[in-house]
Amino acid sequence: MPETLVMLKEKWKTVPPEAELNYFFADDEINRQYEFVIQTGSLATYFSILAMILSCLGLLAMIMFVINRRIKEIGIRKVVGASLGNILNLFTLQYVKWILFSLILAAPAALFVMNKWLENFAYKTIISWWIFALAGLLAISIALITIVWFTWRAAIQNPVDVLRYE
Repeated sequence: MPETLVMLKEKWKTVPPEAELNYFFADDEINRQYEFVIQTGSLATYFSILAMILSCLGLLAMIMFVINRRIKEIGIRKVVGASLGNILNLFTLQYVKWILFSLILAAPAALFVMNKWLENFAYKTIISWWIFALAGLLAISIALITIVWFTWRAAIQNPVDVLRYE
């Protein structure tokens, strides 16, 4: 390769003496074009991880706030005879409903945006439905684990201790 370049530069000087030889390799040019895509992908990965961490922290804070505000209600329900399962259902169903609603709204929009973005590539791929199902299942699992943990901690407390103090 270096010998060929030297030979081409020598030949080029004989043809148009005032012009300089400008050359590039096709693989370098293709790599340069896709460098932006690689940077965008890594940036999207970092921001997605940050968004997931912030949403999990927000969910945690919201559940802790709601449980602490309704701790007396949980105590009264236990005194009246509600089981641990009933108390868990009371809190989990309302959050799962909102997560499913947000998934139903976000999945078509994300599918549309991703398909539009993928149209610009030479080799196209199809985004499968199971990716969105897996993301929804992961979101519901994280929410359920968080909700069940804090609701269970509140529900196993002695109702007398919860109802005695303000």
